[in-house]
Amino acid sequence: MNVIEARPKHAKAARSGETSPAAEAAERVGPERTCVGCRQRAGRGEVVRLAVADDGRVALDPRARASGRGAWVHPRRVCVAQMVKRHAAERSLKVEAQPALDAGALLEGLREATERQARSLILVSARTRRAAVGADAVVSALQRVKVYAVVVARDAGDVAKALAAEGEGEGTRVLRYGTRSSLGALFGRAEVALIALLEPRVSSELGAAIERLRELED
Repeated sequence: MNVIEARPKHAKAARSGETSPAAEAAERVGPERTCVGCRQRAGRGEVVRLAVADDGRVALDPRARASGRGAWVHPRRVCVAQMVKRHAAERSLKVEAQPALDAGALLEGLREATERQARSLILVSARTRRAAVGADAVVSALQRVKVYAVVVARDAGDVAKALAAEGEGEGTRVLRYGTRSSLGALFGRAEVALIALLEPRVSSELGAAIERLRELED
């Protein structure tokens, strides 16, 4: 059996060290920034940073660690397109980008960075014993512990989808992400269709990352 860190479903948040939904949301949003694409204010966790690279190009700074000025944009196809069309990032950074920004390349970079984040969240959960991997482990987790989200592969079979739906009926969030083979590759397996996440913050952050991937495709 592959259930990780069993604990009673109804344990109090204070006793288990979990954050309240309000505190979790506040921490995720953080300081506000203005998206240079749509000009809307957004929480720090909702936008990504661009900065001037050493060669003078405007480049993604997904970890927001580059020195100097930064420009912020929603990781959405429409916001990136508007930013490029209006040269908004160059104006915000007070530089003249050479060559001109490539919307397609930026979107691909954003997709890659968001995919890395999603995979990292899943792996960290498993390594810190805050996840249950595989159908049997997920079934046991749903019966014994508080499950905040179930990741279900997009090509999962009917049984796996039914198990995820059962958890959703009990208040567990269902996140559709990856394929059986791509999820399996994270754990050195041929296939994995279901993963249960037992930590609220990771569940929330992974849900946000999956939503960003969807918006980058729209």
